[in-house]
Amino acid sequence: MNGERGFWYWVAFWTPAVALLFFFGRRLFREQWGELRTLRLLMNRIGPYYPDFDPPNLNTWVARCAPHVFHGWRVRSFAGLADFATPACVAAAEAVFEAQRRAGQVFVGRFERVLKTHFLDVRMGGPGPAPADVELRLRIEIKGTDEVHGPGGERVAGTEALSQLQQFWTLRHDGRQWRLAAVTWAKGDLPPLPPAAPLPGLLDWKRPAVAGEERGETT
Repeated sequence: MNGERGFWYWVAFWTPAVALLFFFGRRLFREQWGELRTLRLLMNRIGPYYPDFDPPNLNTWVARCAPHVFHGWRVRSFAGLADFATPACVAAAEAVFEAQRRAGQVFVGRFERVLKTHFLDVRMGGPGPAPADVELRLRIEIKGTDEVHGPGGERVAGTEALSQLQQFWTLRHDGRQWRLAAVTWAKGDLPPLPPAAPLPGLLDWKRPAVAGEERGETT
């Protein structure tokens, strides 16, 4: 009897402790859980049928886009990102550039290379049909500098030393290719995201028709 009471005592003691550990672990490592889930989804379910969703191809896309983002900040214009960014992303960046002009600030950061891309979340960001309006949130690790100079040429933000910088990117698919929809400096974990519609099954995905296909034209 004493042994039985001892056993159930420890069960009662450890069960809440394990539950609390699991609960706080999910909160503390929310981003890591999301990355693991997103990677599995991209690699195993979507990537084999839609190559532009395969992580290696996404890594290549990010590596091609990142230098243009830094160049845009340096010249205070995202006009050169027309092939990579959504119109809303370009407009938001131009508003930031205008505020910098009024403050007399200049971004003089330098891009070296992308160190790693973390795939944090994938969801529907609009009505679709998928792959159109699928949104992908990334944490990008970059080797570079993020120095900002003031009106007198003094450094007012960032550092001139090469370091590991981190940014959050949101990519949005237009049905044919990815577009950069938002980019911000990462100061901590990814903020909690609002609820979103789950991704539809792949049988419901449909790419936009190529010009001429709807008329039955062939080459």
